[in-house]
Amino acid sequence: MKLKRSWAIFFSITGVLILIMLIALISVNFFKQTEAPVKTEREILEEKGIIYVDKENFTTEANTLLDKGYSATEINQIYEYMSDRNLDLILLEDYKDLSAFYEISNFDFSKIDRYLAYQSLENLEMSDAVTRVNLNLDKPFYSEVEEITDPESITVLVNKYHALPSDYVPSDLVTIPGTSLQIRQVALDDYQNLIAAATLDGLNLIPYSTYRSYDYQDSLYNYYLGRDPQSEVDTYSARPGHSEHQTGLAIDIRSSVLSDSLTDADYEWMQNNSYKYGFIIRYPKDGSTITGYMEEPWHIRYVGVEAATKIHESGLHFDEYYDLYLKTY
Repeated sequence: MKLKRSWAIFFSITGVLILIMLIALISVNFFKQTEAPVKTEREILEEKGIIYVDKENFTTEANTLLDKGYSATEINQIYEYMSDRNLDLILLEDYKDLSAFYEISNFDFSKIDRYLAYQSLENLEMSDAVTRVNLNLDKPFYSEVEEITDPESITVLVNKYHALPSDYVPSDLVTIPGTSLQIRQVALDDYQNLIAAATLDGLNLIPYSTYRSYDYQDSLYNYYLGRDPQSEVDTYSARPGHSEHQTGLAIDIRSSVLSDSLTDADYEWMQNNSYKYGFIIRYPKDGSTITGYMEEPWHIRYVGVEAATKIHESGLHFDEYYDLYLKTY
């Protein structure tokens, strides 16, 4: 009797234990099934409204921008519009309101404070302020000069902030047939085609100043200084190293009836036709605030047919075109 009771107790306890184990197992499986899955970093960012970009370190960068106070919308715009160089700078600096700059292709984050100050001072469209500051026009002429590293480029920018090396001499200088004047070989054929087209239209155009060495420009500039104050000389003569004539791509050209300029009719023809042969009028009437020079209708500059055509069609000055379309930001 006692033995039967012992077995009954044993089976009862065993049954209870088995029941407890089954309940525990079911509970564990239940909670495993209902436990929220671990989210990926991408999913976390996307839940915040950030459009994921498939690039190395994107998650780290996006979180850095969030920590700096940029909203998801701002972060999306930064990755849509900003160059890698600008992004690197943005990641290093404190929060800046970039809303005025997203669609400005030549924006340089390192100059943002200068853009804002110049735009306020001159009451310009922000896109115009950006271009002018990039050209250093918020600073005095010749105050910050950068030496040119690609002087052989036909679209090289030579102005009051960009200087040619004192020893630079173009590698392909040739003499214009029938003259003692030199220009670069790369410009000769187009120049001759320009003169031929002008002649067919009844014009008689004569070149009178082309390539000048650094030393020649130095002597010329100092000659003018002996005659006029420097503030005046700087409006009509380039300081040595800053003259386009040293590139071998600039030509001063005159009408046969004038000693050093073009008649109105000849100038109009040049405005309407020179670009077809790769030349631009470098210092037009309305350009002194950008170029720093008075109007020079006689001064044409070779930049190639493609660039000259785009400059003509856009109405931009060469300095502006260079900053917008030839320089990398």
